[in-house]
Amino acid sequence: YYGQSFPFGSPTAALTTPFNISYLTVEQAMEDFNALQLHIRHKWNLSRDAAFIVAGGSYGGNLALWLRLKNPNLWAGALASSATPLKHLLRESNSFSKIVSEVYGNVSSTCPDIVRRGWMELFENVKSKHGRGIVQHELQLCHMPDEGEQYSEDIANELYQWISGALETMVQYGYPYPTNFYNPVPAYPFQVACENMLKEPTALESLRAAAQVYYNFTGQAGLCFDWLSSSSTFAGNEILFATPDAMRKVKQRNALLKNNLVETAWDYQCCTEVYQPMPTDGITDMELPYRPSQTQYFERCQQRWDGVTPRPDWEEMTFMSNNIQAGSNIFLTSGQLDPWRAAGITSLPNHANPDSIIVRVIENGAHHLDLRASHPLDPPSVTKIRREELASFEHWVHEWGELYPAEVKSPKIIAMPGLRGNIQQHESR
Repeated sequence: YYGQSFPFGSPTAALTTPFNISYLTVEQAMEDFNALQLHIRHKWNLSRDAAFIVAGGSYGGNLALWLRLKNPNLWAGALASSATPLKHLLRESNSFSKIVSEVYGNVSSTCPDIVRRGWMELFENVKSKHGRGIVQHELQLCHMPDEGEQYSEDIANELYQWISGALETMVQYGYPYPTNFYNPVPAYPFQVACENMLKEPTALESLRAAAQVYYNFTGQAGLCFDWLSSSSTFAGNEILFATPDAMRKVKQRNALLKNNLVETAWDYQCCTEVYQPMPTDGITDMELPYRPSQTQYFERCQQRWDGVTPRPDWEEMTFMSNNIQAGSNIFLTSGQLDPWRAAGITSLPNHANPDSIIVRVIENGAHHLDLRASHPLDPPSVTKIRREELASFEHWVHEWGELYPAEVKSPKIIAMPGLRGNIQQHESR
């Protein structure tokens, strides 16, 4: 469901049919990786002492961690970068958005205050036609809906999400060199955004200066921001302020028409196993205060995905949360700058063997920086940790060879009846 190929022949078939998308689960993904490894072993006639190490970042980091915990007979070790196995910490506090605010505050303590003032100016100005003109001018927007005061909060909320998303993403992917992960941005884009905000006379213009770094760093947006075309709510005047049911159907269709396949798939997973709504307080973070409603969240998922209901505690109950002391050969990394660090394992679990479960926080590191290619501008912290990772890999490979000598044949693949999809297991010959 993520990548070039799709089950059922096409993205539309895979992502729009409730039965077909029901195969998009953590369990299914893990079994796919297990089956793929066994297939590779047999296709190339690999001996049993050939070690496989699983590595992943973000959601892939979770899968890597869980594969080693669940199938140590298949995986010699796991590198889990920016993994987020502690989802309850995201739901119970504003720790995610607090990290974002702290990163900007470390550039200048004034920047979070400017952002908070900017939200106040935005929501106040959109209440009147004159104020909406100010918002359009100071944010350099190509268009501004003029639908009357009753819709002013919708307009402000959409602009808030559009700018807030940019501020957060510049921290999450705040690499020490220019990148083009979603949009082209400079090195440490959050730092450039904060420094640019400080130069502007009003808080709204500061928000525009920050958005400029993310949405228009190379001039790709032109002289104004066509924010309506990329907005999830105001995606074309023909559907402005449509009924909730009509809006739901149009947004489903538009997500696929715009090739927004990753968001469609991820939205489904957030409505099943990856339940992570995050509160904000507007005091220790620089967002608007927000307290998620589980009832509303569940209702949205049930409406969007034909009755699907999230399982809030399933992930941590099934995969041990941070109680992984019995595990081994696991290397966990989190980036100091990365807001997803809030749900990561950032300290050694009690009674865990520090030589077998290694936990590192990468100073000045963003989201899974250690998995990216080496770069001359990499901070020394990530270079050091990559050396540690390689040393661990070498140790795990040697240990695997001792546990599974070459004369022991690889397991064979057999069908596993009763499970949906192409799930397989192994047995010794």
